[in-house]
Amino acid sequence: MNRKKGIYVFMTALMLLGMGCTFASCGSDDDDDTQGNREVAELKAMLLDENGQVFFEAMGGSDYKIGLLSKEDAIDLIKLYVGSDFKGQPRIYKLDDNKGTIDVAIGDNGVYYFVGFAVEGIPHFRLCMLDEGGNAFSMKHTCNVCGYSWISTINRCPRSGNRTYHPYS
Repeated sequence: MNRKKGIYVFMTALMLLGMGCTFASCGSDDDDDTQGNREVAELKAMLLDENGQVFFEAMGGSDYKIGLLSKEDAIDLIKLYVGSDFKGQPRIYKLDDNKGTIDVAIGDNGVYYFVGFAVEGIPHFRLCMLDEGGNAFSMKHTCNVCGYSWISTINRCPRSGNRTYHPYS
């Protein structure tokens, strides 16, 4: 009789352990689906290449650059990172769930804006949005994935990020 009781206790313990693991994994799935985690995932897709490196052209240190033809183009690009409420004024945007900040500052000497990224899971860097001043190498590009259009020397869609490369159009 003791042996049957021992097997019964052992089987009950296994069932409870299995149920506990099921509930624990469901809880971690919910944690991954927070607003902050979604924001970080979207930023990673736009800012990092397939190797987890910043895909903009390096200037030195933690500064990277993108050339744009107008301040309006710079504002449109910043809206992709911080949301459509950006009106061109300096501001620090805080991601949900304390996942980091995006610091937007007005530039000078041929720079429209400096955008600093201090976001969890993304290397800390500053993006300098340069005035190309009618650079002859600037071309109009249209993303064949999301349809976004931009004019720059960079032919990689700033909205689609590391998901695709785009030919010059």
